[in-house]
Amino acid sequence: MLHEQQLPLPVQLPVHAQFSNFIVGDNAQAHAHLRRLPLAEWQPQDQFTLLFGGSGRGKTHLLCALCEAFADAGHSSIYLPLTELATPEAVAALNGIESYDLIALDDIHAVIAIPEWADALFALFNRVTDKRNSYLVCTALQSTARLPIALADLRSRLQLAVTFHLKTLSDGEKVEALQQHAKIRGLELANDVGEYMMQRLSRDMHQLMGVLDDLDKASMARQRRLTLPFIKQILQF
Repeated sequence: MLHEQQLPLPVQLPVHAQFSNFIVGDNAQAHAHLRRLPLAEWQPQDQFTLLFGGSGRGKTHLLCALCEAFADAGHSSIYLPLTELATPEAVAALNGIESYDLIALDDIHAVIAIPEWADALFALFNRVTDKRNSYLVCTALQSTARLPIALADLRSRLQLAVTFHLKTLSDGEKVEALQQHAKIRGLELANDVGEYMMQRLSRDMHQLMGVLDDLDKASMARQRRLTLPFIKQILQF
């Protein structure tokens, strides 16, 4: 895990985001590509990676897991959540970060239409290219072709990235993900409880994980297991 003093901002990575607890589904190629980066010899064709896809497909999980893996391998890494930096003034966060072995930029769609950010990202891509021993991994909601990029040269750089379109999990895989994260919290989520949540709640994984956090707190406060009657009581269904 990164220490906060390594970051230009007080960013705390999620404790549970690891490759081992990522439900792969139809995203095996992206998962395997990222797992290889901190372990293999540096290759120029792997220098840039773009993960894109809709909300709740695990983009942030994979970036944070990658930072963990780089730290475990003795390499430096930095994670920047760009939705929290979407002002022209905050572009200074990119200064000098090419010195890290891994640069993980989450949600570049949040800043890429801002001219100051587009210029700074283009300059960062060039500095990373010149350094020739680090990786830049970005996430976005859309593919490079559909992103509203303020600078044509930056679009050209992004088109050089190894690109993966992350697919959404099936309902069964989402239940498996909930069970995996419940287990990490010391909870047991039975199949019928997970299926009930899928039937009654949004299928967006961010929202489902948020509900799981609430259930975890309620379970601890009331010293109750996550049974179906207890879930119905808490969720008021």
